[in-house]
Amino acid sequence: MKKLFLNGMALLTLAGCAQAEKHVKYQNPVLNINFPDPFVLKTSEGYYAYATNGEGRDIQMAFSKDLVNWEVKGDALGGLPFWAQGGLTWAPEVIQNEGKYLMYYTLRDRESNYQCISIAESDSPAGPFKDTSDKPLICQADEGGSIDASPFRDQNGDLYLYWKNDGNAIGFLTYIYGQKLSKDGKTLLDKPVQLIHNRELWEGNLVEAPTMHYQEGYYYLLFSASDFASDLYGVGYAVGKSPLGEFKKFEDNPIVYSVGEVAGPGHQTVTTDDAGNTWLVYHAWTAGFTGDDVGKRTMRIDPIQFKDGKVSFKEPTLSEQEGPVIK
Repeated sequence: MKKLFLNGMALLTLAGCAQAEKHVKYQNPVLNINFPDPFVLKTSEGYYAYATNGEGRDIQMAFSKDLVNWEVKGDALGGLPFWAQGGLTWAPEVIQNEGKYLMYYTLRDRESNYQCISIAESDSPAGPFKDTSDKPLICQADEGGSIDASPFRDQNGDLYLYWKNDGNAIGFLTYIYGQKLSKDGKTLLDKPVQLIHNRELWEGNLVEAPTMHYQEGYYYLLFSASDFASDLYGVGYAVGKSPLGEFKKFEDNPIVYSVGEVAGPGHQTVTTDDAGNTWLVYHAWTAGFTGDDVGKRTMRIDPIQFKDGKVSFKEPTLSEQEGPVIK
């Protein structure tokens, strides 16, 4: 604790009384295992990361105190519902609501044989999350299925869910949908709204992995596009003034793309450090090793800024960087 001395008396300074802040150094990847489609939930005890199935787990999970040093945990999911096939659980995202933790995730519906969206619930972010549903929450079989669900709480407390129809699986267009949720987060209200779809050259045959972020009057819809198993995959964004749009895509997408040894960065999420700085969490391959048969999608972080309807992101990094602020 810092002190000043006046006439031989020690006086505590305000700086000495304040809780110290420190930057944690980081170097990507921060989690060097196959951890696809990462989502990070900030809690009072630290950060929980969840990912697509792998390593014998339906939902992979890891924990960190600082966004940099991660400990791999057990399976976050306590089994699949009876209507689902195993081995195809993808892209989990979690929100705390009414004293519970709700996980929105993708799994294979036996009846339709398409990927669909369901909800699992837990008393703790560490799980186990339990899915007691008797059918999917969303299953657009006529549009190729439904994947990549992402919950969002608006400034007034209203809940929304965003997802992608898996149209590229059957040669259709893909849309990012948005729809309002009930207060308990378990029922969809009103009608789904088509927010954006794949139409730009860089997007290829799909847009997916929606992330909604609100800051100072703007709603930023981040999304990934193109072939996930290639160096063409990247992240773009669109901006609106309400949770369901309309949304206008940035004219110079993508803003996150392959560079150097980093290939196919995407399936992003946004979190904050203890100073309120925003961080992009995403997966990427190592250049020359794209595709699950030869490589792995490791979890990475880098700073991202949102201001006046614009998103700023420099580029994916590999060298040691000044990291998150931890109190």
